[in-house]
Amino acid sequence: MESDRERAVRLARELYQQKKAEGMDMSNGPCLAEEIIPDWCVDIVHSPRQPVDNLPENQCQSYRSGRVHHFVELDLEGNVLRAR
Repeated sequence: MESDRERAVRLARELYQQKKAEGMDMSNGPCLAEEIIPDWCVDIVHSPRQPVDNLPENQCQSYRSGRVHHFVELDLEGNVLRAR
């Protein structure tokens, strides 16, 4: 049985591939999904983190506001950096 974390990571990777194929610009570290599954969002960040990653407009509003409590962070290449 797949855990919520595993499911969120899997769906985040799939969404990343879809958005990349559509030509989405990931360079500013955008929020990729405000809620990929209940209580989980997906954010793109640089590795190592850069100041642009800490700008509110580049973070998931759903996490900042407390609407979701978990996140998957992917780097610009779609690699999982954190999922908690």
